[in-house]
Amino acid sequence: MKKPVIVILFMLCSFFWKGAASLFAQQDPQYSQYMFNQLVINPAFAGSKEAISAAMFLRAQWSGIDGAPKTESISVHGPLKKRKVGLGFAAIADQIGPKQSVGALGSYAYRIPVGKGKLSFGLRAGIYNYVYNWDEIIYKDQADVYNTHTRTSIVVPTADAGMYYHTNSLYAGISATHLYNGRLTSVSNLNGDDAQLSPHLFATFGKGWEISDQLTFNPSCAIKVAKHTPASVDLNFSFLLQQKIWLGLSVRSNKTMVIYAQMHITDKFKMGYSMDIGFNKIERAGGPSHELMLSYDFNIYKSKMLSPRHAYF
Repeated sequence: MKKPVIVILFMLCSFFWKGAASLFAQQDPQYSQYMFNQLVINPAFAGSKEAISAAMFLRAQWSGIDGAPKTESISVHGPLKKRKVGLGFAAIADQIGPKQSVGALGSYAYRIPVGKGKLSFGLRAGIYNYVYNWDEIIYKDQADVYNTHTRTSIVVPTADAGMYYHTNSLYAGISATHLYNGRLTSVSNLNGDDAQLSPHLFATFGKGWEISDQLTFNPSCAIKVAKHTPASVDLNFSFLLQQKIWLGLSVRSNKTMVIYAQMHITDKFKMGYSMDIGFNKIERAGGPSHELMLSYDFNIYKSKMLSPRHAYF
């Protein structure tokens, strides 16, 4: 990809940054280290590491607030032997106050060589089980339709799609989740306006520059848009030291700064940690958010895996 195109893409990120609001609502979990395993936001990422890759995320948001979001996810993906097809699976558990959701998602990606890299087209389908503990809510209006003092559960199907292109020094992806608007509660609202899954759009881009044999600079950005909410933008600035340690800083458009690090314990095993420090009202009150990531690559085909030299692999 030529440099003018790279400049245009970062200008696009800046444009959305200026238009993003300080608060936004999304139904999908928030991840700060998504750049190290984009399968959580894009099914077309399946198989891109040329190995069977397993990863786990543990996230606690706003650690000083009771009932704040907590997310756990496990994912595994890899290419089939002929490399044209990538498959992936993810299990996601998310809890916010009285709401708990557990999802199981399967991904399929078809991969074709384009230029120096590969272009993937991905589809994902799965289900979410939403559980609501209504008796954990304090109701101002005791006649509220949700004041049932019960526990309800509902299973909702979901469908996602995406595209992803990568070389060993560049990646770009776009994806849409929740293309099926499934109803989220088994309790009907009196005005008929029931909660539903809403589409989310993700766009990511990153490019690595090798400054020396021991230092690589990798800026990247991500744009996140959910229905009826303004765009959110992450600008990420990362450095790879001695081919073993990533150190980075992210600036998020909702007045949040993220500090993160990842260490290559071995060529196959990686461990990462991030801390979100917010400067808006809720994050100042809630305190920092913490996220731990563990990943392991099983090179069962005994082939050359993508090098971490330039990009987030």
